[in-house]
Amino acid sequence: MEIRLPISTHSYVSVCVSVLFIIAGVSAIDVFTPAEVFVENGTTATLSCSFKSKEVVGSAASVTWYFLAEGDTGQPTSIFYHSGGKHFPGSLPQFKSRVEWAGDMNKKDASIRVIQMQFKDNGTFSCDVKNPPDITGQMSVTKVRVVMKEALPHTSAAVIVGGVIGAVIGIIIISVVTYLIIRRQDHTHDYEGCTSLESVSSQNTRVGKKAESSNDNSRCSSPSAPVQGPVIYAQLDHSGSKNASIHKMEPVVYADIRKN
Repeated sequence: MEIRLPISTHSYVSVCVSVLFIIAGVSAIDVFTPAEVFVENGTTATLSCSFKSKEVVGSAASVTWYFLAEGDTGQPTSIFYHSGGKHFPGSLPQFKSRVEWAGDMNKKDASIRVIQMQFKDNGTFSCDVKNPPDITGQMSVTKVRVVMKEALPHTSAAVIVGGVIGAVIGIIIISVVTYLIIRRQDHTHDYEGCTSLESVSSQNTRVGKKAESSNDNSRCSSPSAPVQGPVIYAQLDHSGSKNASIHKMEPVVYADIRKN
């Protein structure tokens, strides 16, 4: 004997389930997939899908992939279902034993792999993720185009090589400019301070008289001090004798003649 619930009882159960979801705090879940993917015929395609949920991903989370053939105006058909660490094939024979799980729910990745892509696989693939109580939200759609190798977009090797070369050239130019600026600053500093003769004189004086050396350095480094000529030291002989020996120890007077 078949038991049927009265319509009023069935409606009451539906209302109760809806109320439970509202009390639990139903929120939206965001699903993301690339808008368009080009796949070479006969190769394995990875269809990426990620999601954003405010709730911690639990064992009740599920992923369902749907397919709608190109030019078909009907409803999409499920080709893959994943939940609780297990996955199940969909109801479309076209993808039997050709769809593999490639995601990680803990990383919010719901991607799949489709083996041996064929021209008849051209169409729309939809990813739907549920993570109770985050159950509301729209599926994300990817337009898949299966083409020959020659028809693949040429945006892989050329773009990567060009970007790397451009980055290297940019780094070289910045390094050369920086080196020239630093070298020019050092070259400018070499002309500041004392003249060459004054620098030699200050070095000779520094050995015996450190205090005078420091005064000379401070005087030479001052940009406001007048430029002084070389120092001439004269030894005068007061003995009055023309035949005086140069080794004779006599008092010597040093005259400091400076150019004003």
